[in-house]
Amino acid sequence: MNKKLEKMIKMDTQFIDIPVADLLPHKPPMVLVDKVICYREDFIHTRLSIHKDVPFFAQQGVPAYIAIEYMAQTVGVWNGLIRRQQDKEVAIGFLLGTRKLTLEIPTFLRGATLDIYGCPKYSDGEIACFECWVEIDNQRVAHAILNVFQPQNGSDFLAQQ
Repeated sequence: MNKKLEKMIKMDTQFIDIPVADLLPHKPPMVLVDKVICYREDFIHTRLSIHKDVPFFAQQGVPAYIAIEYMAQTVGVWNGLIRRQQDKEVAIGFLLGTRKLTLEIPTFLRGATLDIYGCPKYSDGEIACFECWVEIDNQRVAHAILNVFQPQNGSDFLAQQ
């Protein structure tokens, strides 16, 4: 882990033991992230292990492009934690787009442990932008900027669609 990230994690970070499924509007088996490692208002770190029973596993592992969903769910977990602090319900959000996606490997191999990080860069209350990345053994293997949308009232928004 790089020095800047180590310093960021040590600053006023909360370590928690809340099931990820309680922080996302998803239901198994589509809860893809295993656990929250730590978070702050400006940072989230989640983790998952690749094994033959995870969704999207094929042959020897999971295609690296699934990192987009791992990062999106990490952002969703961050949002769920922030909403809990505000005594609000977990709410649905939408991935609007991904920019600057880089994948350093083609597959997340069976047995790998993925550390997924996210940092909010902009938010206007409904639209937000996050810098996210995935590491395996302290080596960055994926990186992207995610643009997300969370309507003020998700039920009303979905009913209008």
